[in-house]
Amino acid sequence: MRRRTAILALWLVAALGPAAARAEHGRVDAAALYNAGAGALARGDLGPAVAFLLAADRIDPRARDIRTNLAIARARVDESEGSSPRGASSPPAALALSPVESWGASAALAAVGALLLWVSVLRPGSRFLPLLGSAVFAAGLLLGFALALGAREEARHPEAVVVAPVLDVAPAPEERPLSPYLLAAGEEVRLGPSRGDLVEVRVGGNSIGWARRSGLWRVTDAARYTGNSGSR
Repeated sequence: MRRRTAILALWLVAALGPAAARAEHGRVDAAALYNAGAGALARGDLGPAVAFLLAADRIDPRARDIRTNLAIARARVDESEGSSPRGASSPPAALALSPVESWGASAALAAVGALLLWVSVLRPGSRFLPLLGSAVFAAGLLLGFALALGAREEARHPEAVVVAPVLDVAPAPEERPLSPYLLAAGEEVRLGPSRGDLVEVRVGGNSIGWARRSGLWRVTDAARYTGNSGSR
Protein backbone atom coordinates (compact mmCIF):
# COMPACT_ATOMS: atom_id res chain seq x y z
CA MET A 1 0.00 0.00 0.00
CA ARG A 2 2.81 2.39 0.87
CA ARG A 3 4.62 1.57 -2.39
CA ARG A 4 1.51 2.32 -4.46
CA THR A 5 0.98 5.58 -2.59
CA ALA A 6 4.59 6.58 -3.23
CA ILE A 7 4.28 5.77 -6.95
CA LEU A 8 1.10 7.84 -7.15
CA ALA A 9 2.87 10.70 -5.37
CA LEU A 10 5.75 10.65 -7.86
CA TRP A 11 3.31 10.62 -10.77
CA LEU A 12 1.52 13.66 -9.39
CA VAL A 13 4.82 15.46 -8.85
CA ALA A 14 5.65 14.82 -12.51
CA ALA A 15 2.29 16.35 -13.43
CA LEU A 16 3.00 19.48 -11.38
CA GLY A 17 6.35 20.08 -13.08
CA PRO A 18 4.97 21.18 -16.49
CA ALA A 19 2.51 23.51 -14.76
CA ALA A 20 5.37 25.29 -13.01
CA ALA A 21 7.28 25.47 -16.30
CA ARG A 22 4.26 26.98 -18.07
CA ALA A 23 3.97 29.61 -15.33
CA GLU A 24 7.66 30.50 -15.79
CA HIS A 25 7.38 30.68 -19.59
CA GLY A 26 6.77 34.19 -20.88
CA ARG A 27 7.57 35.82 -17.56
CA VAL A 28 7.82 39.62 -17.90
CA ASP A 29 10.24 41.95 -16.16
CA ALA A 30 8.44 43.58 -13.23
CA ALA A 31 10.77 46.60 -13.38
CA ALA A 32 9.66 47.45 -16.94
CA LEU A 33 6.01 47.25 -15.92
CA TYR A 34 6.64 49.32 -12.79
CA ASN A 35 8.45 52.02 -14.77
CA ALA A 36 5.61 52.17 -17.30
CA GLY A 37 3.05 52.34 -14.50
CA ALA A 38 4.92 55.03 -12.58
CA GLY A 39 5.28 57.08 -15.77
CA ALA A 40 1.58 56.76 -16.56
CA LEU A 41 0.72 57.74 -12.98
CA ALA A 42 2.92 60.83 -13.23
CA ARG A 43 1.07 61.84 -16.41
CA GLY A 44 -2.31 61.27 -14.76
CA ASP A 45 -3.10 58.40 -17.14
CA LEU A 46 -4.86 56.32 -14.50
CA GLY A 47 -6.06 53.40 -16.63
CA PRO A 48 -2.64 52.31 -17.89
CA ALA A 49 -1.09 53.16 -14.51
CA VAL A 50 -3.35 50.68 -12.67
CA ALA A 51 -2.96 48.04 -15.39
CA PHE A 52 0.84 48.21 -15.47
CA LEU A 53 1.19 48.27 -11.68
CA LEU A 54 -1.24 45.40 -11.22
CA ALA A 55 0.77 43.34 -13.70
CA ALA A 56 4.01 44.26 -11.90
CA ASP A 57 2.47 43.33 -8.54
CA ARG A 58 1.59 39.88 -9.85
CA ILE A 59 5.22 39.25 -10.73
CA ASP A 60 6.79 40.80 -7.63
CA PRO A 61 4.18 40.95 -4.85
CA ARG A 62 6.81 41.73 -2.19
CA ALA A 63 8.00 44.99 -3.82
CA ARG A 64 7.02 47.92 -1.58
CA ASP A 65 7.38 50.56 -4.33
CA ILE A 66 5.00 48.69 -6.63
CA ARG A 67 2.43 48.26 -3.85
CA THR A 68 2.73 51.93 -2.82
CA ASN A 69 2.27 53.32 -6.33
CA LEU A 70 -0.63 50.94 -7.00
CA ALA A 71 -2.35 52.23 -3.85
CA ILE A 72 -1.80 55.83 -5.02
CA ALA A 73 -3.23 55.04 -8.46
CA ARG A 74 -6.29 53.34 -6.95
CA ALA A 75 -6.84 56.26 -4.56
CA ARG A 76 -6.81 58.68 -7.49
CA VAL A 77 -9.34 56.51 -9.32
CA ASP A 78 -11.59 56.65 -6.25
CA GLU A 79 -11.16 60.43 -6.05
CA SER A 80 -12.08 60.84 -9.73
CA GLU A 81 -15.31 58.94 -9.06
CA GLY A 82 -16.09 60.87 -5.89
CA SER A 83 -15.96 57.74 -3.75
CA SER A 84 -14.12 57.16 -0.50
CA PRO A 85 -10.46 56.21 -0.85
CA ARG A 86 -9.58 52.60 -0.17
CA GLY A 87 -6.99 53.61 2.39
CA ALA A 88 -3.23 53.33 2.51
CA SER A 89 -1.56 50.28 1.05
CA SER A 90 -0.84 47.45 3.43
CA PRO A 91 2.85 46.49 3.72
CA PRO A 92 3.70 43.59 1.42
CA ALA A 93 3.71 40.25 3.21
CA ALA A 94 7.12 38.67 3.63
CA LEU A 95 5.76 35.34 2.36
CA ALA A 96 3.77 36.77 -0.57
CA LEU A 97 4.48 34.60 -3.62
CA SER A 98 4.09 35.27 -7.30
CA PRO A 99 2.25 32.65 -9.41
CA VAL A 100 5.60 31.27 -10.62
CA GLU A 101 6.88 30.96 -7.06
CA SER A 102 3.59 29.44 -5.88
CA TRP A 103 3.71 26.72 -8.55
CA GLY A 104 7.32 26.04 -7.59
CA ALA A 105 6.39 25.77 -3.92
CA SER A 106 3.57 23.38 -4.77
CA ALA A 107 5.89 21.13 -6.79
CA ALA A 108 8.59 21.30 -4.09
CA LEU A 109 6.19 20.31 -1.30
CA ALA A 110 4.81 17.45 -3.35
CA ALA A 111 8.34 16.28 -4.21
CA VAL A 112 9.46 16.34 -0.57
CA GLY A 113 6.31 14.46 0.45
CA ALA A 114 6.88 11.84 -2.27
CA LEU A 115 10.50 11.42 -1.16
CA LEU A 116 9.46 10.90 2.45
CA LEU A 117 6.90 8.31 1.35
CA TRP A 118 9.58 6.44 -0.60
CA VAL A 119 11.87 6.51 2.43
CA SER A 120 9.03 5.06 4.49
CA VAL A 121 8.75 2.22 1.94
CA LEU A 122 12.47 1.45 2.38
CA ARG A 123 12.15 1.69 6.17
CA PRO A 124 8.79 0.04 6.89
CA GLY A 125 9.24 0.11 10.65
CA SER A 126 8.80 3.87 10.88
CA ARG A 127 5.33 5.23 11.63
CA PHE A 128 6.26 8.91 11.63
CA LEU A 129 7.65 9.11 8.08
CA PRO A 130 4.45 7.98 6.30
CA LEU A 131 2.36 10.48 8.25
CA LEU A 132 4.82 13.32 7.64
CA GLY A 133 5.21 12.42 3.96
CA SER A 134 1.46 12.23 3.44
CA ALA A 135 0.91 15.58 5.18
CA VAL A 136 3.63 17.38 3.18
CA PHE A 137 2.49 15.82 -0.08
CA ALA A 138 -1.14 16.72 0.63
CA ALA A 139 -0.12 20.34 1.33
CA GLY A 140 1.62 20.55 -2.04
CA LEU A 141 -1.32 18.93 -3.78
CA LEU A 142 -3.85 21.28 -2.16
CA LEU A 143 -1.76 24.31 -3.08
CA GLY A 144 -1.54 23.10 -6.67
CA PHE A 145 -5.30 22.52 -6.76
CA ALA A 146 -5.96 26.05 -5.47
CA LEU A 147 -3.57 27.49 -8.07
CA ALA A 148 -5.26 25.49 -10.82
CA LEU A 149 -8.66 26.86 -9.78
CA GLY A 150 -7.27 30.40 -9.83
CA ALA A 151 -5.74 29.86 -13.27
CA ARG A 152 -9.04 28.46 -14.53
CA GLU A 153 -10.95 31.50 -13.26
CA GLU A 154 -8.39 33.84 -14.84
CA ALA A 155 -8.73 31.99 -18.15
CA ARG A 156 -12.55 32.19 -18.06
CA HIS A 157 -12.88 35.70 -16.62
CA PRO A 158 -9.54 37.52 -16.97
CA GLU A 159 -8.86 40.57 -14.82
CA ALA A 160 -8.92 43.82 -16.80
CA VAL A 161 -8.63 47.56 -16.25
CA VAL A 162 -10.62 50.34 -17.92
CA VAL A 163 -8.22 52.53 -19.93
CA ALA A 164 -10.77 54.70 -21.75
CA PRO A 165 -11.56 58.01 -19.97
CA VAL A 166 -15.19 56.87 -19.73
CA LEU A 167 -16.41 53.43 -20.78
CA ASP A 168 -20.07 52.80 -21.66
CA VAL A 169 -21.20 49.34 -20.56
CA ALA A 170 -24.61 48.57 -22.07
CA PRO A 171 -26.77 45.47 -22.65
CA ALA A 172 -26.15 43.41 -25.79
CA PRO A 173 -28.23 44.52 -28.82
CA GLU A 174 -30.66 41.61 -28.43
CA GLU A 175 -31.21 42.26 -24.71
CA ARG A 176 -33.75 44.59 -23.10
CA PRO A 177 -32.41 48.16 -23.32
CA LEU A 178 -31.31 49.63 -20.01
CA SER A 179 -29.37 52.69 -18.97
CA PRO A 180 -25.66 52.00 -19.52
CA TYR A 181 -23.14 51.79 -16.73
CA LEU A 182 -20.36 54.34 -16.94
CA LEU A 183 -16.96 53.13 -15.79
CA ALA A 184 -14.03 55.49 -15.25
CA ALA A 185 -10.40 54.97 -16.24
CA GLY A 186 -8.59 52.75 -13.76
CA GLU A 187 -11.59 50.70 -12.62
CA GLU A 188 -10.82 47.00 -12.24
CA VAL A 189 -13.25 44.47 -13.71
CA ARG A 190 -13.44 40.92 -15.02
CA LEU A 191 -14.18 39.99 -18.61
CA GLY A 192 -16.47 37.35 -20.09
CA PRO A 193 -16.98 36.16 -23.67
CA SER A 194 -16.44 38.38 -26.72
CA ARG A 195 -18.74 39.20 -29.60
CA GLY A 196 -16.99 40.98 -32.42
CA ASP A 197 -15.51 44.17 -30.96
CA LEU A 198 -17.61 43.84 -27.78
CA VAL A 199 -16.71 42.00 -24.58
CA GLU A 200 -18.81 41.15 -21.54
CA VAL A 201 -17.87 43.15 -18.42
CA ARG A 202 -18.27 41.57 -14.99
CA VAL A 203 -18.15 43.20 -11.55
CA GLY A 204 -18.45 41.26 -8.31
CA GLY A 205 -19.00 38.02 -10.18
CA ASN A 206 -21.99 39.38 -12.13
CA SER A 207 -22.30 40.62 -15.70
CA ILE A 208 -23.14 44.33 -15.99
CA GLY A 209 -23.23 44.48 -19.78
CA TRP A 210 -21.01 44.75 -22.82
CA ALA A 211 -18.34 47.29 -23.83
CA ARG A 212 -15.82 47.86 -26.58
CA ARG A 213 -12.66 45.84 -26.07
CA SER A 214 -10.50 48.80 -27.08
CA GLY A 215 -11.49 50.54 -23.83
CA LEU A 216 -10.08 47.77 -21.64
CA TRP A 217 -6.69 46.16 -21.07
CA ARG A 218 -6.35 42.67 -19.70
CA VAL A 219 -3.79 42.67 -16.91
CA THR A 220 -1.99 39.71 -18.49
CA ASP A 221 -1.60 41.74 -21.70
CA ALA A 222 -0.20 44.87 -20.02
CA ALA A 223 3.37 44.08 -21.02
CA ARG A 224 2.59 44.45 -24.73
CA TYR A 225 1.71 48.12 -24.18
CA THR A 226 4.90 49.12 -22.37
CA GLY A 227 6.57 50.21 -25.60
CA ASN A 228 3.87 52.60 -26.80
CA SER A 229 2.12 53.60 -23.58
CA GLY A 230 3.45 57.13 -23.86
CA SER A 231 1.49 57.74 -27.06
CA ARG A 232 -1.84 57.18 -25.37
